[in-house]
Amino acid sequence: MKTVIIAAGSGSRLRPHTDQAPKTLLPFGQGTILSQIMSNFMAIGITEFIIVVGFGAKQIVEYIATTGLGPRVTFIENQEWQKGNGLSVHLVRGIAGLGSFLLSMSDHLVDPPALAHLMAAQSDQNLLLVDPRVDGVFDLPDATKVMMEGTYITGIGKGLVDFNAIDCGVFRLDERFFEAMEYAIRQGKESISEGVHHLIKARAFEGVLLPAGSHWIDIDTPEAYQYALAHRRWYV
Repeated sequence: MKTVIIAAGSGSRLRPHTDQAPKTLLPFGQGTILSQIMSNFMAIGITEFIIVVGFGAKQIVEYIATTGLGPRVTFIENQEWQKGNGLSVHLVRGIAGLGSFLLSMSDHLVDPPALAHLMAAQSDQNLLLVDPRVDGVFDLPDATKVMMEGTYITGIGKGLVDFNAIDCGVFRLDERFFEAMEYAIRQGKESISEGVHHLIKARAFEGVLLPAGSHWIDIDTPEAYQYALAHRRWYV
């Protein structure tokens, strides 16, 4: 199974850290946020990555070359990276042998046990890793909220009022997501969330609960970055 990492955005909310480089290249541990994300996926047996780049594309490509991970990575450049992140995912469609795949944002750190739990989930639906421990989520107001009924996700969004879980930023998807994303793009809606909403309407999208003892964080602000650095051991 391949992992797709969306690393096309500029990370404007992390400025001035990201004035000169994509936020996924911010230092983390012995490497960067990006190298830690890849290491966590490799820890569960992932050997191939597709990284969608946009802002700072050359820097990301050159960085991967220095890590020795280059042979594991296929790069796709999104020339319209300023638009919705769903366009980045849609560019991956057509990669030979993709089939079912894992999708990660380039600023979400999720520990390997949680990634393994998502990959092994016994379901034929498109899946999202979700955290039911709502009260323990860092920066809850900024988090993407999720409403679940049983295993099915019935609502998702940052402004959701009624919710019982939080989006961890890692998915297991298949061709049906590309079809949903294509439909959304034709409607002028370009975010990943729009493709997800289409699957929700078709009752084809489920949540996988974060295992007890696992950790994740969305590094979207300077405060979140400092928190992740202070608790690094949680995310490896």
